Amino acid sequence: MTADSDKAKAFERGVRTFSLLFTRWMDSNKWTHPKMVALARAANGGLGWLHSSQISGLRHGTLTNPGPRTFAAIAALNSAIWSYEQTKALIKGTTSSLDYEKASAITDEEGKPPSAGWWLNVFLGDQIPDGVDLKGDWYTEKQAEGVSKAWATLTRKLIAEAGNDLITDLDRILATSYPAGDHDRKAKVKEVLFNQSTWNPEQLRAEMPAISNLVKELGGPEDDIKMKELLESM
Repeated sequence: MTADSDKAKAFERGVRTFSLLFTRWMDSNKWTHPKMVALARAANGGLGWLHSSQISGLRHGTLTNPGPRTFAAIAALNSAIWSYEQTKALIKGTTSSLDYEKASAITDEEGKPPSAGWWLNVFLGDQIPDGVDLKGDWYTEKQAEGVSKAWATLTRKLIAEAGNDLITDLDRILATSYPAGDHDRKAKVKEVLFNQSTWNPEQLRAEMPAISNLVKELGGPEDDIKMKELLESM
């Protein structure tokens, strides 16, 4: 194997790792695309260096050549969230409509928010995030299919038990309880709920924080581990 092919494989792994890290961070903080864009702009001194299309591309691993300002904006937002965690001082330029008091920052091995260079190196495959669980929730194709169907069964049950209708109330439920604002991902959730599709292993790993939140909001298990165990046992 040549050095060039090694570098290419490392880059491919880096893009996938960044996709997972970025998606988990965004979804665990319950940020929609517009909210993340607005927060990044405020954290970056009013500079709009992070756009919804970039967010979608990073989440899906389809944006393979982002500019340096993208990583600068992500690092600025993460650093601002870390500062809020430490001091509770609002991010300059934000209002109560940009609710982030429960958000968490990504930290490096020293417990500090990493630089834009760190985020870039993760993307390039030259930096392995330390202290962030990126090894769990690996599934085979068959396991991903089974967990997808189990999640759909559980979610339909919770929707019905809450007195909601799967057809007429679904858009409202997704708008209030599913944290990702990506249109394609919402469409996929609907397909899974109606047994028209399932997530593949990589999609399921990325979706787990968002669909876990949806189950919690509907009255399901609050603990992520218990919910994961429940889905895998169904």
